[in-house]
Amino acid sequence: MPLKNRFVLVSLFLLLAALLAVWFAPFTVSHGVRWWIWWRARQEGFTVNIDKIDAPFLRPVVIRQLRLTNAHDDTLRVDLTIGEALFDLDFKHILLHRRGRAIRNLSIRELHGELRRTNPTVRAITRRGWATLHRMLPENLTVAGSEVRIENGPTLVLLRNGFLSANQTEAGRFTAAEVMIASPWFHQTFSQLRGATRWEANRLTIAGLTLTHGLDLQSATADLSRLGNQRVGLQFDADAFGGKIRGNISHEWRSQRSNWKIAGGATDISLEQTSEAFGFADRISGLLHAGNFTFRGNLAEPDRVTASLWSELTGLTWRNRTAEAMMLGAALYNRRIQLQQLYIKQRANQFTLSGEAAFPTSASGWLSPDFRGNISASIDQLGDFAALFGANAGDFAGKITIDGAMDTRDRKFGGHLMVEGASLTLFKTAIDNLSAKLNLKATDLEIEQLAMTHKNDSLSGQGKVDLSHEHNYSGTLEARLNNLLDYLPIPRERSEKANPVPAEVQSTIDSSKWDVRGVIHMPSSSPISFTANFPLAIGTDWTAFRKSPLSITLNFPSLFLANAPQLFHPQLFRDGILSGNVWLSETLQHPHIDGDIQLVNGKLSGDGGGPINLTEASGRIAFGGNRAAIEFLNVATKDTDLSLRGEIDFQDTNNVTLKVNGAMPLFDLTQYPIGCMEKIELTSVPFTLAPAVAELEFRGGLFQPSWTIGVKDRTIAQSFYTPDPSGVSREFPLCFSGAGPERTKLVLAALPRAEGHPTATPRPKKPTKGRQ
Repeated sequence: MPLKNRFVLVSLFLLLAALLAVWFAPFTVSHGVRWWIWWRARQEGFTVNIDKIDAPFLRPVVIRQLRLTNAHDDTLRVDLTIGEALFDLDFKHILLHRRGRAIRNLSIRELHGELRRTNPTVRAITRRGWATLHRMLPENLTVAGSEVRIENGPTLVLLRNGFLSANQTEAGRFTAAEVMIASPWFHQTFSQLRGATRWEANRLTIAGLTLTHGLDLQSATADLSRLGNQRVGLQFDADAFGGKIRGNISHEWRSQRSNWKIAGGATDISLEQTSEAFGFADRISGLLHAGNFTFRGNLAEPDRVTASLWSELTGLTWRNRTAEAMMLGAALYNRRIQLQQLYIKQRANQFTLSGEAAFPTSASGWLSPDFRGNISASIDQLGDFAALFGANAGDFAGKITIDGAMDTRDRKFGGHLMVEGASLTLFKTAIDNLSAKLNLKATDLEIEQLAMTHKNDSLSGQGKVDLSHEHNYSGTLEARLNNLLDYLPIPRERSEKANPVPAEVQSTIDSSKWDVRGVIHMPSSSPISFTANFPLAIGTDWTAFRKSPLSITLNFPSLFLANAPQLFHPQLFRDGILSGNVWLSETLQHPHIDGDIQLVNGKLSGDGGGPINLTEASGRIAFGGNRAAIEFLNVATKDTDLSLRGEIDFQDTNNVTLKVNGAMPLFDLTQYPIGCMEKIELTSVPFTLAPAVAELEFRGGLFQPSWTIGVKDRTIAQSFYTPDPSGVSREFPLCFSGAGPERTKLVLAALPRAEGHPTATPRPKKPTKGRQ
């Protein structure tokens, strides 16, 4: 065949091949892309649904309505939907398997993605999958209308209405209507974000992003150049609240052990601006002058973790807590935490703690750490130092020094602590001098010496506390008080005017069982002696203590009330002699009491300021078991005399009942209805009324404020000496403390005093007007 014919034939053949390629290319590319996506997704455990793929010749490939989900919905859930994706394929790199980008330009519209992982050890895709993603990184990228939700355990990240354009030749932009980050330690929402982007060498940089007032992201670079090797990185530089924050984070998960590398630093960060920006309820002021942090490893493998921290705070103020400087330096290496220094400085106060501890292997290990270290403190203003830890500064004052060492290795305790203080106030109690020496041993805490003095008062003791599960303690305490009133909750001006009340108390504790003996010297009276035996384990609350067995004796042969200190306001007794001998056993909730109490020639104020307007009172109460009999109670007011008797039932101190009835007629002149009764007023009437009061019944808990009073009427035919069980009863609450709505008084009346009644000071009889 001639050469010319051969040339024409080859030309026609090539033209036909080109025409066939043009004709079949869209079909071949679209089906090839569909099959390749399905095959790759199947290898990684995903399923793909694609609505349509268009591949016009020499034009971008268009994928419409692509949805990618994981095949097994277990601890990892992936749900990705793309409304439309346009991309240019580089067939030279694809067909010839050359290194380079398989995609030149990628444009995505309507991206909706959700990633939820409940188990951090679950791998999303294989190593081959990461290599494929790396090859699919485009030269230019545009993503519009993106909605993304990422959950990783307790951490949540939301992106709403995001837009991203990244180009290798010119600057792009990034916008987002809202970005929310929520975790157990941090929760913040950033709105209307705008910044510039740059895409170069598989590194995406976002710059000029204002997150919130005072927090500007100068630049943040995500390094994806080693994505195929399963390693990513992030570098950022931010202007934060008057200072600078820089950080470098990288994460590698190529092997079975993922590895984090974190390094960061901060300078001159305003804590006040930080608290305002993040909406803290309490204002914080001060400056994070310097801070550095490094971390390498994985928290799931603490044996391989190394970390370090150094921070310095100056001018810290939070609520009523202040500190001029706080410095913390610590390092973690080979499962050992080295506390290089914890230093706190407040004007005249300095506190230093240093030491070393083993990193706990479990959560319960933090409750019993393996620690050894030294503590040193020089506190000249104890109130300010106590306020730093949440206490009320007014409850503490004075100077105190602390020096010692502690060792808790192998769960065995050891160490010592010396405490010296002067001119102290502890929990509003004044202490002139304090001296304590503590020894921490393997199984117990030994209080070798404890001594406190205030004026002529002193408290001394020694003992030990078992640090095992029983937590028993033993020792001795001895207190000598020049004036017991200084330690009672009464107004200071009243305690200063009263005569001093000296007291001596000795206590012996054996295995948390107390044996207490003491004497109280009342002015111009016989001493009050008492003993008490009771168990009091560490951690016992009031409810448990009331149910614990105990034994208490109280003996007061003659207490002259005229010279006794007044513990009540208004003043209750002005004169009289109180005597008695009482023995209490069993429990406080169900006590057994024997003995008696007697009051002779009691003189009361009767001025109307107290809960009852009595002027005189005498009586005797005899205790026997869980009941007591009021053998007699003779009382008087300015106008009348009453002779009463009754009984007390205290079988259960949560429901104590006191019943009182009179030998002479008593009438109820109260105007009903009433609310809460705050006072009982006794008056006189010149004639007999009906019906008469048969009985007054007081009911309530001995250790509770809610009490009630019941008034029971007697029938006309009933004897004055026998209450009528079928009589009419009225009951209403008592509020002697002044609490309660619609407070009023109970008015009771009796016949006036006879003319021949002897009185201490004769006075003319005044007519009494009864309330109708």
